[in-house]
Amino acid sequence: MAEFGHIDILVNNAGLIRREDALAFSEKDWDDVMNLNIKSVFFMSQAAAKHFIAQGSGGKIINIASMLSFQGGIRVPSYTASKSAVMGVTRLLANEWAKHNINVNAIAPGYMGDQQYPAAARRRAA
Repeated sequence: MAEFGHIDILVNNAGLIRREDALAFSEKDWDDVMNLNIKSVFFMSQAAAKHFIAQGSGGKIINIASMLSFQGGIRVPSYTASKSAVMGVTRLLANEWAKHNINVNAIAPGYMGDQQYPAAARRRAA
């Protein structure tokens, strides 16, 4: 705000995943994932919306969900729950803030290859 004077868009892209069978999943891992993946989405969106309303110009919020919001997944209980919650909160905020000209949407990407992906693929193939 100090440098540019206004906010036009917020992209909630931070995310964390922990892998473990649901029967062995720890409360700490659950809380860590939920705090980053959904709690931060809600409160960052709330903060941005307050600025959008004060500016009187509306704004855009894009949340990053996951295809697991729709599929469920395996061994990622808190990730699946948190990204499903992102979809629900996105719909809620879109409905509630439309009157302020604030557009809220989510993108639900599939699996992404990264530097860890080749090693994981080799382990699965072995």
